[in-house]
Amino acid sequence: MLGKLLSSKKGLATVAITASLLSFAALPLPQASAHFGTGIGITFPAGGSSGGSTYSRPESYAAVTHDSIIEELTVTEKSGRLLLEYKVTNNGDTPYTVDHRDGQVYDMAILDKNGTALWHWSDGMAFTQALTSSSVEAHKSVIYSTEIKRADYKKFKDDAVLVTAWLVDTPLKVSTRVPRAVATGSNSGAIFGTIVIGNGPWYDD
Repeated sequence: MLGKLLSSKKGLATVAITASLLSFAALPLPQASAHFGTGIGITFPAGGSSGGSTYSRPESYAAVTHDSIIEELTVTEKSGRLLLEYKVTNNGDTPYTVDHRDGQVYDMAILDKNGTALWHWSDGMAFTQALTSSSVEAHKSVIYSTEIKRADYKKFKDDAVLVTAWLVDTPLKVSTRVPRAVATGSNSGAIFGTIVIGNGPWYDD
C-alpha cells in the first residue's frame, strides 16, 4: 500500500525513495484496522540547486487507510503561506457515508510540540445544528483545501509542529509534520525525509 501511495506523488525518484526507506524496513508497523488504521507519511523538500545555498519549497505528505477508504494530507509552504489539501478517496463499490451531529463535515488543525491546537480550520465558523451526512461516491474522491495567509501563519509558525485533518464524527485522523524550508547546495539531489507512524488522534481541543 505504501508503494502505491508513494507512486502517486509526482516528481519522486523511485531509486532514491527506495534507498531512503531501506533503513526503516525492519521497523514493525502497527496493523491497520477498520477504525484507526495506520498512517505513514514521508516528507520531501521539493526543488533545489546545483550549486550554492538556496532554499527549497518544502512539502509534507501523509496517508492513512481503513477498509476501502484512503485519506491523504498534503501541506505545502509557499511564499510564507501554508496550503493544506485533505483528500478522501473511496475505492469501494458502495458510497462511504458519514452521519454528522451538525453541519460540519471536516476539520483541520495545526498543533505545537505538546499537541495543543494553535489553529483550527473551523475557528470562528458557524454550522447548522441540524443532523447532516456526507458521502464519497464509489471510486471517487473529495478534496477539501484551505490556505493560511502569510500574516496569519506568521503568528504561530515558530511553534507549529504537526498538521492533522479528519472527517468529523469519525475516529480516524491523518497527520504530517509542518514543512520547513531547507537549505540545499551541491547535494540537492538527496532526499531528506522523516517517517511519521501512528494512530492518532494528535490534537488537544
